[in-house]
Amino acid sequence: MKLRDYQESAIDKIRQSVGNGNNRIILQMNTGAGKTIVAAEIIRRSASKGKNVLFMVHRKELCAQASAIFDRFDIAHGIIMASNPRQNNELVQVASIQTISRRDKPLADIIIIDEAHLSLSASYRALIAHYPNALVIGVTATPTRGDGKGMGEIYQEIIQVVPMRQLIDEGHLVKPRVFAPFIPKMDKVKISKGDYDQQETAEIMDNAQITGDIIKHWQQHAQDRKTICFASSVAHSKNIVDEFLAANISARHLDANTPAVERDETLNDWRDGKFHVLSNMGLFVEGLDAPAASCVILARPTKSLTIYMQTVGRIMRPCESKTDCVVLDHAGLTVLNGFVDDDREWTLDGKEKEKRENTPTNPVTVCEHCFCTYSKADNPDKCPECLTEHEKPPVADVRADGELVELTAEALANIRAKSKAVWVAEMKSCKTESDFITLGKNRGYKYPAGWAKHQINNRNAWKAANHA
Repeated sequence: MKLRDYQESAIDKIRQSVGNGNNRIILQMNTGAGKTIVAAEIIRRSASKGKNVLFMVHRKELCAQASAIFDRFDIAHGIIMASNPRQNNELVQVASIQTISRRDKPLADIIIIDEAHLSLSASYRALIAHYPNALVIGVTATPTRGDGKGMGEIYQEIIQVVPMRQLIDEGHLVKPRVFAPFIPKMDKVKISKGDYDQQETAEIMDNAQITGDIIKHWQQHAQDRKTICFASSVAHSKNIVDEFLAANISARHLDANTPAVERDETLNDWRDGKFHVLSNMGLFVEGLDAPAASCVILARPTKSLTIYMQTVGRIMRPCESKTDCVVLDHAGLTVLNGFVDDDREWTLDGKEKEKRENTPTNPVTVCEHCFCTYSKADNPDKCPECLTEHEKPPVADVRADGELVELTAEALANIRAKSKAVWVAEMKSCKTESDFITLGKNRGYKYPAGWAKHQINNRNAWKAANHA
């Protein structure tokens, strides 16, 4: 197994961390960096020394993918998953967390957890507790959780392997071109489990204007590309498909309730080029292997950085004759999170520290002529799409007509500044605790009265400190 230089370096850093006394380590590896390859090499070396290894996944598709890679590299292994007949007497076991949680546990000196941002769940905590002396290595592209919990509740160190821009420069990923619409107004949508309420989100996104814009801008910027669409609900996904079909564009829908046989047939037909647009709800955020896909439609607003980066990552895999890929961002996710290839400094701390340390520093610019979304730091003189020279800083505008804009770094900074100004003005307009409670309700806070009391206390403390 020949590793890339940074993959070998990742293994060396894990060995060094273990030597420093750590036995709970996160390996942060971006899409395309080859995290399963690195895991396979760790497993191969460990098994050759007689170590028992568990490779943990949370979906059967990921289990099958990992098993196929281990087979490719002649790593003898069993599979612990419901309805799988494979022998389970090998040193190495690939297991789904759902199945192993209900069965007797095998021996394990090393546990490798795929998609480790999910490992703070009760089932994973119980598994880790069962093996108090095991080395636990969590592997993920995004070591952060939407609910604000810090990965430091389990892990002791994050090892960052390689920046996404290096992967693009070396040809391991394809840099996306991004076109973005107006930002959906989500400020009054209630928050459920750290993300926007699904029903309220679908009500905002599932309307004729936005769906019509999706079709129009696909025809303009992504005509005939193999496309995957992430919708806000099952009904929304089906409506998007209906509109594509009405425009004589081949499209199909899948969701969690689609029978397994139909899902596999549909996926194979899409990969084989029998239709253009595959729309889904909640299925393919991770684990979809389709390098030929070159367009993603983001039609699901989310507060999750993980979901944003993973959905865009579905189209960044290189493929023969694939020179670029296109993001049609109808959910405002690029404005919210920055570009997927921005440098990010990950932390084991929770949400508050993440906001300070993991905020993208590369602002987004919007071309006034072709609505291209790009970084002015990377394109200081002209728009990369229409080649219009920068005569003056582009004005970022939240467009109510749904016109897509290819975001630039400067415009994103302007949009965020406007949003912050509105936020500050709202806070200043509150004179009483009742005003704060009303504002908290409008923002969808779970406990507006408690938040209001906290704001009043902060204001009184500031007044006392500054007017003593």
